[in-house]
Amino acid sequence: MIGNILRQRYQIVKELGAGGFGETYLAEDLDIPVTPKPICVVKRLKPTEIDRDTIRLFEQEAQILYQLGQNYDQMPKLYAYFQENQEFYLIQELIDGYDLTQEISPGKKLSESEVIKLLQDVLEILVYVHGNKVIHRDIKPANIMRRKDGKLVLIDFGAIKQINTTIAMKSGSTTRTIRIGTPGYTPLEQAMGKPKFSSDIYALGMTAIQALIDLSPRLLPEDDDGEILWSDQVKVSNKLGNFITKMVRCDWRQRYRNAKEALDELNQIFGVGKPQNIHPARLTELSELCIQKGHKLFNLQRYENAIESYDKAIAIKPYKYEAWYNRGLALAELEKYEEAIASYDKAIAIKPDYHEALYRQGVALRQLHRYTEAIASYDKAIAIKPDDHQAWNNRGIALDELQRYAEAIVSYNKAIAIKPDYYITWNNRGIALRQLREYTKAIASYDRAITIKPDYHQAWNNRGLALSNLQKYEEAVASYDRAIAIKPDHHEAWNNRGLALGNLRRYEEALKSHEKAISIRPDFKIAINNRHDLLKQFNRSN
Repeated sequence: MIGNILRQRYQIVKELGAGGFGETYLAEDLDIPVTPKPICVVKRLKPTEIDRDTIRLFEQEAQILYQLGQNYDQMPKLYAYFQENQEFYLIQELIDGYDLTQEISPGKKLSESEVIKLLQDVLEILVYVHGNKVIHRDIKPANIMRRKDGKLVLIDFGAIKQINTTIAMKSGSTTRTIRIGTPGYTPLEQAMGKPKFSSDIYALGMTAIQALIDLSPRLLPEDDDGEILWSDQVKVSNKLGNFITKMVRCDWRQRYRNAKEALDELNQIFGVGKPQNIHPARLTELSELCIQKGHKLFNLQRYENAIESYDKAIAIKPYKYEAWYNRGLALAELEKYEEAIASYDKAIAIKPDYHEALYRQGVALRQLHRYTEAIASYDKAIAIKPDDHQAWNNRGIALDELQRYAEAIVSYNKAIAIKPDYYITWNNRGIALRQLREYTKAIASYDRAITIKPDYHQAWNNRGLALSNLQKYEEAVASYDRAIAIKPDHHEAWNNRGLALGNLRRYEEALKSHEKAISIRPDFKIAINNRHDLLKQFNRSN
């Protein structure tokens, strides 16, 4: 199909997916006189036979999709539908965004407030759908799109798949072999070919459960009555638990009858109705004000208060990626790295090319010692911004932690090539070289760091270590002295100085150095052990 032109207008450029009922492609609209050409979605249905009933059903369902899309902006618009070469085609609007499998996926859980917001947003769309006497029949994360403006869009109505079901039945197949819906999200009555409005409520409820507990609906256990057992796997309020449990009742008559009934109760329970008489521009302004307040509180190091302000901004405009990002920064300052990563994930889901969020995600992952994941985040940040010397530097640090020292040096060299005066990278490069026992090169790297920043005590200390490795103990002591002169409470430099003095058999001075290290940090076990060993050696020599 790639390269084919349908109706002398729609040129297929890419396959998006294929299933039992047909295939989906991206196509360029050649009739529009702009460059690049507008992109649309092409759905091809391949019936085994075509008769009047098949054509009537196709046109009927296409007309429904057309009407839904024309009158509501959270439905993809239907541009055309036609039959060509014994196949049916639908030409639809391409939704610029991503589907909710990016937000509801393994390893990610939504909070209670996020799930309530998700339920509200989808139910509002379904109120419109059910109001038009239409059942979606395939609600699941993959069929809910997050548009770039943050709004949800419902795609891939299961109704159109009825065409293939009808054809299959005519050819002798049974309805048991033709599923409309997705296992795990499909209730019993729909699986039996008798969908109700409450069937969509069931599927949305299963989506909400998946978002809360990070488990595929197909894996959820049932009791003897066929009821889904889920509430013991996550801590949620009784209000939300009872609401979702009613959504996923096995008997369709015990659920909310339709989306309006469900949404009315959701709003009544949680008071999450849309703010009245507030213009969207005003909501954006309020969200921005909350973000600015959060920045001020962050700069005052009032991180908990800053998070509260960012949360208010998100409550007004859930898809303000800047609010999610800055919330992550504040959480990281509080050393709540797991929560920070979750916030960065939200920002990245909304804005996949958000370089800063990817970089900070890597920093948080490194703090949790998840070095391989950190490297993957740094790589994504670098792919977007190749001249980010800090991302290259931090990538090197993560590689160091994995003892991949040669690769770390390559990363450090990249950082230095971008920013030659970045003394931190010169020091880190020296550390990796010392691990590879290239001590002379390590000293040269430390010297470059010190030339750029003479009061960089870490580089003076590390230089001393490399000199000690070369048994140049007098020079090592001089380096440690420089580190201590800059930072008198540098306990590691005092301890290292003691080791070098011990190798010079200047035992009394060495002992005083170790004792100084211990006085600065009483729980410094390395210095305590070195002092103990030195005392034994000192006693033997006397």
